[in-house]
Amino acid sequence: MERSQDLFEKLQAAGESGIEELIEARASEEYFLDFKRSADGGAGNRLSDNDRNNLAKAISGFGNSEGGVVVWGVDCSADPSGADVAKAKFPLEDAQRFRSWLEGAVSGRTSPPHQGVEHCTILVGDGPSGFVVTHIPQSNSAPHQVVGKLHYYIRVGSSFVPAPHGVLAGMFGRRPQPKVYHNFAVPPAVCSAGKMNLKIGFMIHNEGPGVAEDVFANIQVNRLYGDNCTVKFEGPDPADWRASWSFGRHLSLISRGDLKLPPGGFLQPVIMNIVIGPPFERDLNITGLVGASSSPPFEILIRNSRELGESVFQEFEGRQVGQPIPAADGSRFTSRILGGLVSSNDDV
Repeated sequence: MERSQDLFEKLQAAGESGIEELIEARASEEYFLDFKRSADGGAGNRLSDNDRNNLAKAISGFGNSEGGVVVWGVDCSADPSGADVAKAKFPLEDAQRFRSWLEGAVSGRTSPPHQGVEHCTILVGDGPSGFVVTHIPQSNSAPHQVVGKLHYYIRVGSSFVPAPHGVLAGMFGRRPQPKVYHNFAVPPAVCSAGKMNLKIGFMIHNEGPGVAEDVFANIQVNRLYGDNCTVKFEGPDPADWRASWSFGRHLSLISRGDLKLPPGGFLQPVIMNIVIGPPFERDLNITGLVGASSSPPFEILIRNSRELGESVFQEFEGRQVGQPIPAADGSRFTSRILGGLVSSNDDV
């Protein structure tokens, strides 16, 4: 997950307490975070020109860089060290209305428009006053130019600055890039001989606008719950992948020259067969990387404590008595005992 997306989701989940934590911690404006106090507190009959201009610079600057989050309704000023830090809450008069103004202004503030901008509203008590958090992800359509001023911005430290000629030249000449990451297909767990038998489809997805070549993955089984737990891999197809194995615990693979992953495409190079049974003596830890030749790698992380693993296993055993476990519940057991996998499908 991108840093800006993670920050946006955490603030959305935490609500007003998340805003208060930023202020109490004197959080500073930095590469992925910006604070804005509305020029009129959102009390006008439209989005003020100052707020409109700040939105345009943020869309251009964050979209042309690595993405970021704007928190509307927080005052930010310099501390003794010179850093701009969150100082106080100045809630918007009507946060839902302010959000609707932002949503209506997004498409007309930059050329081309940034299609990925999203907002969430955080109300104070029962509202209507509150805050708006705007997430501007890194754009696949960059560079974005501010309409009217005709400037291109990038994020540098805690500021939006006009993009230098060399940076702009690179943006205009950049080919569409792939964005490759992993997902999992999680079928229901099956009980056999007092153990949980799991079959996990390891998926690779290209979300970017460019074709992915030299797709690769490394999977390292660092620790299983105990000596009665095993993992085996089915695949990959040698016609499509070059693969190497190390000590039955490490799989490394890269696609052959003819295999390319188009925008929006999925691959399933391997299936992980995991058998889990007591005793639960160690924490579960499986790590790795997935990516492509022109895509930054994404981390694979499957973790769970032995206590939580044993608890899920005992609950699974208890459900075996009586009626069969519904498929959806069986898939959730698979996900939970592996630390909460993201399921892309119920079938492998």
